[in-house]
Amino acid sequence: MHNVIYIHGANADSDNFNYYKVKLPEHNSYTPNYDMSEDPFDLVMAFKSKAEKEFGNEPITLVGHSFGGIIASWYASVFPDHVNHLVTIATPWEGTPVARIFGYFWRNADVFKNTMPGATVLAMLQEKKYAGPHTNIICTRGANPVAGIGGKANDGMISCDSQSKTPPGFKNTQTHHIEAGHSGVLLNNNVTELLQNILVDNTDERLVDTE
Repeated sequence: MHNVIYIHGANADSDNFNYYKVKLPEHNSYTPNYDMSEDPFDLVMAFKSKAEKEFGNEPITLVGHSFGGIIASWYASVFPDHVNHLVTIATPWEGTPVARIFGYFWRNADVFKNTMPGATVLAMLQEKKYAGPHTNIICTRGANPVAGIGGKANDGMISCDSQSKTPPGFKNTQTHHIEAGHSGVLLNNNVTELLQNILVDNTDERLVDTE
């Protein structure tokens, strides 16, 4: 039995991972809720404290979707010895133009502040290091002209290019392309198969890209 922390994306909640948890019932899991008004660094510390209460000092696998992938990556870079494997799904490593456009109209909305290109939390993460196993899943099914300004492929919310820009200091990253939309990936059997491989064997080599 393995320990998993699932971290949802912006303006979402822990129910987003219900399908994964149904498909992977034999593993211990903790699925925190959070609000985008909370400081990402405070969230990392809170999640670490909760993980110790749930799992003791046992290693964990982090699974983050969208902005949850950013939080999970901060966690892994700060507490690498506590992380067995990092999985990021549809993660806006370099932000999304969707946030920039909506942020123009709602300037005080934290969800846009932290996910627009050039956001501090994203820029600082690009300077961090993590040497452990990292699986980065890029979602490719989307046709949002805002998310893909300039004709870029996207998943409906985030360009595939942004999803691919993992921090240079994450030296052990394996990338997979999944033909799924930004939210639809949370109901994708290819991903649950991948997660099962990671949790049981600590490998993602058996997943075939579906792009």
